[in-house]
Amino acid sequence: MRKPNYNKVQNMIEELRKKYSLYKPPINPLEIARNEGIEVKFVRFGDGHEDISGFYDPDDNVIYVNKDEPPKRQTFTIAHELGHALLHRDWAKTENYHVLRRNSSPNLFGVNEPHEKEANAFAAHLLVPSDLLDRFYPQLHEKELARLFAVSLPVIENRISFEYGK
Repeated sequence: MRKPNYNKVQNMIEELRKKYSLYKPPINPLEIARNEGIEVKFVRFGDGHEDISGFYDPDDNVIYVNKDEPPKRQTFTIAHELGHALLHRDWAKTENYHVLRRNSSPNLFGVNEPHEKEANAFAAHLLVPSDLLDRFYPQLHEKELARLFAVSLPVIENRISFEYGK
């Protein structure tokens, strides 16, 4: 099994930040996706599929987002699926790509799958870049940071833990 390539993730984020002058929060992944020619559709998933936050369709180059999710969840979903679109388009066309359910067991293909790890890292680091986090932390409390970056508190907690080991 291949290992996640976090250098590839970071290089793509740096490229996007330069291309779109993303130097202050909040970062809008919907705008980035549209500028990259990727359509984003907010839809209601059918009965029994409410626990799907979203997915990327590489054939139509569309990110589908669960319109019933809270806005901050939608933002992270768009960023995550944007990661798949930009980093994993060919992989997403294979039978190895699966739509993940929010409550999937970590022992399934999701959390431990390298492409999913890369897409999660892409979303977290795109939405809360290290240099911007450094600029505002620790002067602002975690809840204030979540508001500033327009992400959920768990995203901020994860980024702080990653950057500062807290």
